[in-house]
Amino acid sequence: MPKVIIDGNEIEVEEGLNLIQAASKLGIEIPHFCYHPSLSIVAQCRQCLVEVEGVPKVLPACNTFVRDGLEVKTNTEKALKAREATLEFTLINHPLDCPICDKGGECPLQITTFNHGPGGSRFGGPENKKVRQKYYLSDKIMYDPNRCIMCTRCVRFTDEVTKTSELGTSGRGFRKKISVFPGKELNNELAGNVIDICPVGALLNKDTLHEERVWYWEFTDSVCSLCSNGCNITVGVDPRKGKVSRIRPRANDEVNDFWICDRGRYDFKEVQEDKRLNDPIYKNGNGYEITTWENAVSEFHTKFSEISNEFSANVAIIGSAKLTNEEIFLLTKLTSKIKSARLVSTVGTKHIEKKFNILSNDPYPNSEGIRNFEIAENPSDIEETIDSIIDGKINMLFVVNEDLFQIVDESKAQKLKSALENQRYLVVLDSKLTETGRLADLILAGATPYEKDGTFTNDQGRIQKIKKAINPPGNAKPDWQVLTMLGKKFENALFDYSSPSEIMDDISENYESFEQINYDRIGTLGRAKLN
Repeated sequence: MPKVIIDGNEIEVEEGLNLIQAASKLGIEIPHFCYHPSLSIVAQCRQCLVEVEGVPKVLPACNTFVRDGLEVKTNTEKALKAREATLEFTLINHPLDCPICDKGGECPLQITTFNHGPGGSRFGGPENKKVRQKYYLSDKIMYDPNRCIMCTRCVRFTDEVTKTSELGTSGRGFRKKISVFPGKELNNELAGNVIDICPVGALLNKDTLHEERVWYWEFTDSVCSLCSNGCNITVGVDPRKGKVSRIRPRANDEVNDFWICDRGRYDFKEVQEDKRLNDPIYKNGNGYEITTWENAVSEFHTKFSEISNEFSANVAIIGSAKLTNEEIFLLTKLTSKIKSARLVSTVGTKHIEKKFNILSNDPYPNSEGIRNFEIAENPSDIEETIDSIIDGKINMLFVVNEDLFQIVDESKAQKLKSALENQRYLVVLDSKLTETGRLADLILAGATPYEKDGTFTNDQGRIQKIKKAINPPGNAKPDWQVLTMLGKKFENALFDYSSPSEIMDDISENYESFEQINYDRIGTLGRAKLN
């Protein structure tokens, strides 16, 4: 591997790295705008200029690659003056609207100006700056050409990552701007990523325009729960509103690179807000009443103990690949404590297909986890269970995080509804009120993946942590906590857990697929099974 000297520090680096990448290994920041590690290099912003020994002129670090013996200086007067001058030119027509710009507080241009700028401008006041009309590139993305610095990251993204080529440039000089090609729409499934890679406030999310300043938000690293790929994300919570306000991608070379799909970016609202359950509810005659968790747990234990002890009892527990590994494990333990109980679960397809290498055709985040626990999960198992419910062969049912009317054949939906209405006892644990929940005798209020800790196993067998970013609404509880409370009524010692990490330690001791896995080893980027 080549050895290079950067600001007097010698380092051995991989072949093919540019100077920005090599310097970062020493903790040296070289400011840049147009360069992005997953896009082609165009070296047009000229913000990364450095001195290279033996070369009379400053060179762009993004387009200068390491070679053995190369000596680079990033902090000389010549390099600093060159970068200051470049930044001054960049700001000539950039509006002075940081106080109202949604990018304020996390804007690379703002940060670079503060850390590397000249401290002033020789250009006139804001009245001399050119002003152009804002417009929308799509129904979700607004473009402000006044802020645009023509880094062309967004254009290269649609050319090289999605290969849909919706964006280009039009005009010349200060009139140059980003445009959508005639006859095309910026509607590919990854389009929202252009907002993230924009180094200024030129591309903005319409949904969060002028909502809140970024420094008020709280951010949590987690994993997307809307398909089996398990894209790494950062969940942004507006504490003043008490809800998730933004989802952004978190870089992970092994899973999603720097990107997420628009479903993961925007559909958190549906998952989080649609018909949410705030309290446990039980059927009282023809109506429903809110109850306490203590009463709900006691009711569950009493009914399942009484009915499952009958000779003719036939109990089914239906889980879901939307559950975390820890919750699936607890469900298997709970099943073992209920006589005549059979556990089945929904999963997605084994034949994974992906668009853009991240958008999976399996909508469940933990199908692989279900398979690792060896739970009956074939379509025939689910179909057979639903047929048994319809035929009256199952007289007690516990449905966890699944709506049976979303998975049953439409021709059987009415029969299923009649069968559920005639169940001796139906319990549903979910975060929202589903069609199945409307027919339940007892409804337990659970949490979404944004409101609990745990792990998912993605379709490549990589175990990754989800983290609680916000509290569940009202008196709702994370599913693992509800299942622990239910299990303790059957055998306290078997369900003596205070956190998902403790549950994972127990899983690791009992399942080969999780051997030697714990939360420390999973880390922030996840990991596959240890050898």
